[in-house]
Amino acid sequence: MKSYFSTYFFSTILTLFSLPLFAGNPIKVKGHITCGKEHIPYVTISVNDGQLGTTTDESGHFMLELEKGETYHLTVSTVGYKTIEMDWQADNTHQELHIEIQKDLLELNEVIVSSSRRAQNRNETSSVVNVIGKELFQSANFKVAGEGLNYISGARVETTCGNCGSTELRLNGLEGPYTQILIDSRPVFNGLVGVYGLEQIPVNMVDQIEIVRGGGSVLFGANAIGGTVNILTKSPEFNAYEVGSNFSTIDGASNDYNVYFNTSLISKNEKTSGYVFGSYRNRDAWNANPDDIYYKIDEDGNPFGDPIKDDFSEVTALETISVGTKIYHQLNTQNQFTFDAKYTHDTRRGGNKLDLPYEEADLTEAIKMHIGSASLTHDWFSQDKKWHLNTYAIAQFVNRDSYYGAHQAPDGFGLTTGSTIIAGSQMNYDIGKVAGGKTFLVVGAEFINDRINDKKLAYHDPETGKWTNDATVSDQNSNTYALFAQQEWTNAKWSLLTGVRMDYVNITDYQNHENDKSVPAINPRVNLKYKILDNLQVRGGFATGFRAPQMFSEDLHIEVTSGQGVRTVLDPDLKSETSISYNLALDLDQEIGTTQFYFLVEGFHTTINDRFDNQYHYQDDGTLILFKRNSTSNAVVKGLNFETKIAPSESFMLQANYTLQSSMYGEENQWGDEESSTSKHILRTPNQYGSLTANYKITNQWEASLTGVYTGKMFVPYLPGGFINGEMPENEELIETEQFVDMGIKVAYTTKLSKNSNIQIGAGVKNIFNQMQSNFASGIDKDAGFVYGPYTPRTFYIDVRIGNLLN
Repeated sequence: MKSYFSTYFFSTILTLFSLPLFAGNPIKVKGHITCGKEHIPYVTISVNDGQLGTTTDESGHFMLELEKGETYHLTVSTVGYKTIEMDWQADNTHQELHIEIQKDLLELNEVIVSSSRRAQNRNETSSVVNVIGKELFQSANFKVAGEGLNYISGARVETTCGNCGSTELRLNGLEGPYTQILIDSRPVFNGLVGVYGLEQIPVNMVDQIEIVRGGGSVLFGANAIGGTVNILTKSPEFNAYEVGSNFSTIDGASNDYNVYFNTSLISKNEKTSGYVFGSYRNRDAWNANPDDIYYKIDEDGNPFGDPIKDDFSEVTALETISVGTKIYHQLNTQNQFTFDAKYTHDTRRGGNKLDLPYEEADLTEAIKMHIGSASLTHDWFSQDKKWHLNTYAIAQFVNRDSYYGAHQAPDGFGLTTGSTIIAGSQMNYDIGKVAGGKTFLVVGAEFINDRINDKKLAYHDPETGKWTNDATVSDQNSNTYALFAQQEWTNAKWSLLTGVRMDYVNITDYQNHENDKSVPAINPRVNLKYKILDNLQVRGGFATGFRAPQMFSEDLHIEVTSGQGVRTVLDPDLKSETSISYNLALDLDQEIGTTQFYFLVEGFHTTINDRFDNQYHYQDDGTLILFKRNSTSNAVVKGLNFETKIAPSESFMLQANYTLQSSMYGEENQWGDEESSTSKHILRTPNQYGSLTANYKITNQWEASLTGVYTGKMFVPYLPGGFINGEMPENEELIETEQFVDMGIKVAYTTKLSKNSNIQIGAGVKNIFNQMQSNFASGIDKDAGFVYGPYTPRTFYIDVRIGNLLN
């Protein structure tokens, strides 16, 4: 590590002193941007792929300082309007630049970065990229980033634990570890953060989320098999602020309160800018089945005594604080530094008797998590704008205190610590015209160190009868060394993205060095787009991937089942998992009169070899330990995604997504401890699901939104230990769930608060039809993993937002 950071430091110093500073003949260029007769405020004008830039003010005007005689490439973009790219020469001392832009009612032309880490028009990329923006977050009172991912075709966010409320994203039917989640294009979602990470990112820090289904680019990791989710945080583009608060209630007693702020400031010379955000959330626990009864269990597993009313939570109590900042400083036209820092404190608790100490309740799952991260990035551009070198270093540290125990267990306390260090460099080179098409080359290297230490603070050894302090469950260090190269070639009809990534993963198990592994892997990926017509195009992709035999986020989620803690260790014989995936998509965008229309159909097929699966083993003292193992068979996930958007006018927009899929093992796979507990189905994966959003602007001040998520039937396992409807299941059971339609509605009113500020007041209902799973487990020994369908029942809310950019 020391040598790597030394290399970064000296390369940066050499870059700064060996390259000439901006010393040409600058001129001030004034301009304005309009749509018809209306001037458009807060439009971003990016010069030479972000080397320079500015935004229009409240009146739609801007000013740039450029070098006389130079030709610049301008990218003009803002939410709700079509992106314009143009070349322009600064040839007069006093130049007035007028740019006319058009409404993009369906927002098909957003600027994205998730194909090559450079800004591109989404419609021009060789792979399908979906974008979630602030409009969706505001349409349904979303508080965290994960809530919006249900509204992308092929994506599902599910709750995986009824006690602690952990969540998991599935893309194209594949579980969370098959999706690479990035923050600002960096893989800081390590195994420990990934357990609750999607609920720890407040929406007020998010600019947009970009989703690429399938293998996609080689830049973001070999384990991006299901896809890549790139959460792009807000950047300081203009002086702005927003404060807000929202309040939700389920039944008048279980409430969810959130308050937040964000602000950005730009220096007068526009060379330094900063963004600061903060968020606080407090949610009460909620019990779905307070009228259910259960009984105490004797040593033989038989119920006895008087019936007891269930008082265990299904919605977890939580308190989350998030703060952060992002600062840019442009030394000159060739060099820019970015500093980013974030801190999150997350406390959550499920079970019963939440006012008592953990070990005095009948059942407790609780965590106190501290996450801190900081990054420094340097961007260098050559004078001819053809070279762009991006060098970065990131550090993230996590501390998680936990308690997982039932029956007032004294040994339920645990401590898990983790650190992630990432350093890398990427060079983008604009080769120019090759064989009649623009050609871009990307080469880079990345190093990732991920250290995880998980231990119980007290452990009772059944063989010796003694208590042991600080019993280590897992102590693993993983170093990943990666080299990647990618070339993109595009002309008026074709776009070809080819790349290869070489990873070498070195895993050290400090508990048992016999489990140490060194895993090399080479993974090629290809994406091809052909424009059949100006508004009709087909895209196809091929990707290979692999997962090294190491601890993942789901391994570090400790739950309670049958009254015992469930922890994960790795099978010593666990091998790497490999995959091959294909996808083919056809999309059409059409204007018929004033109506804009978009339709996409996409097929996907993924084969996974030596798939990681879970095998249950009971220790002699009854403690349940979950081993990772190599599957005895492969798995195939395949299906179709459908998307459509319709906008008859500026006042109304409708979007719908639907997925049909099949997720199967090659042969019967054991999912429980009993020999008969087998299935060919990949569990917790419905064969059909979808979403709907509709926005209607009633007047300039009033607007209404309708949202909905459909979840089809799926198979969910139940492990005995608790009661269902007052009865104790005798055997492990595979349950086929019902289907769910979770609808929500919101109405909002926006008006002027002052000359430069607006206020928006909104109110709505989530889960209007109160769609919940029909069977909930009861009792101290209930199966915490027996949770499916919508996480919260019918919920009423109100929110207030104040800022200078509300419309």
